[in-house]
Amino acid sequence: MKWARDLVFCISILHIVSVWTINPGFEGKITTRGINYGCQIVMSVLQNRLFNMKIPDISGIKHTKVLHQLQYNIERVTIRNVNLPNTNIILVPNMGLKVAMSNGYIETNGSWQIKSNIFSTSGMLKAQVNNIAVSFHLMFGKDDTGRPTVSITNCASYISKLHIYVSGKASWLYNLIIRWYEPSLRRYLNDKICLELQKILSEKIDPFLQTMPVTKKIDKYVGIDYSLTSPPVVANDSLILPLKGKFYHLLNQTSIPFTAPPLDVLVDHDRMIYIGFSEYFFNTAGYVFNSVGDLSINITDDMLPKNSHIHLDTATIGTLIPQVKNMYPIMKIKLHLITDSAPSVAFLSGKIILTTSGDIYAFAILPNSTLAPLFSIKLNAQITTTIGVKDDKITGQLTLDRIQLSLKKSNIGPFQVNCLQTAIDFLVSIVILPHINEALDNGYPLPVIDHFKLSNLIVQPRKNFLLFATDFTYT
Repeated sequence: MKWARDLVFCISILHIVSVWTINPGFEGKITTRGINYGCQIVMSVLQNRLFNMKIPDISGIKHTKVLHQLQYNIERVTIRNVNLPNTNIILVPNMGLKVAMSNGYIETNGSWQIKSNIFSTSGMLKAQVNNIAVSFHLMFGKDDTGRPTVSITNCASYISKLHIYVSGKASWLYNLIIRWYEPSLRRYLNDKICLELQKILSEKIDPFLQTMPVTKKIDKYVGIDYSLTSPPVVANDSLILPLKGKFYHLLNQTSIPFTAPPLDVLVDHDRMIYIGFSEYFFNTAGYVFNSVGDLSINITDDMLPKNSHIHLDTATIGTLIPQVKNMYPIMKIKLHLITDSAPSVAFLSGKIILTTSGDIYAFAILPNSTLAPLFSIKLNAQITTTIGVKDDKITGQLTLDRIQLSLKKSNIGPFQVNCLQTAIDFLVSIVILPHINEALDNGYPLPVIDHFKLSNLIVQPRKNFLLFATDFTYT
């Protein structure tokens, strides 16, 4: 019976994996170019902080055989120059980033003073700190809100060369001053560099990450969830950010009845960041907007172009279906279009195809403004979608490919529904799609962090997802 126990164990493990594995609706990849740029920003902040730091005064009492007790002070030390030129980043898969900075340079100016029982003298000193090396690890995680976290571990700083130049009237004391000052300055700078990196993390990066929006409200009923599904993952060529990337109902947090497919976002362009928008993201939009009743529209004659030769009245429709004109002469017509299921998006052969279905209910508007039902039609449509980006928002435009009609119910007697094909094509193309495209043109916000500006954007449909590849700059 051992095989049976093993089978039960394997099934249990597979069940646990299936429960806890959530494919992202978005997958972001920050490439080595983007990571290097981010580390340059951090090093620039570190360089500015080092330039503005205040080096503490050093004082003490030393005893010598000749001069006995000497009291010394090294004070008013200021930073004249800081340069942290070379940073190398190694991606350690499934671990984190190893950052190594080399050839750093710091120059300081200060003054010195020595007193004894029989004399007092003073002068200036300058220190040149060369070949500063710093190394540390960046580790990534996820907090309870779905925001990313970053921590610094194994930070170490090393000063290879430190030259101190002393000037003053008592040159025979210079070696003593250098001997007293050098270990103190070396120790202070070594400790200070790692301390400042930790402060940058706690004072700048952590608050920035903790205030990152993980949801975005679209209207009073619908929002988008950008929170992480799992901690960021370091791969060979990128830092991977798996995001939920789904629309959701603000008032009714019901689960989406379908799951996101696996994403395979390949880094095949020279860009800093890649984002794969799964079909799942767009289909959750259709599902949620359909569930809140936003995917319906009333069409009346006043919505048609003023120069239109087709009108929504019984006279025009009566040329196609005579009994309409006979039963309801000289009356306006109202159409009510409502989807009967959520629209579905698929990425096929470089195109984005939207399929949707719904019902069209036709009514004659009677003189007393009541509605007389005429007929209802089942509609199936295929629409080509183009996606773009405007002002850090996803935008879209729809164009009609084809519509299939079938008669559901008629209150005016039998007729061939095909006679309405041209009129329905016209109404969808001229009225319905422009109404939807106006909303799509307003856009839905990308998960772009404040102070980061996108450039050199590429948008390409891929299998199961839409690829965005872009560079970014910090402003």
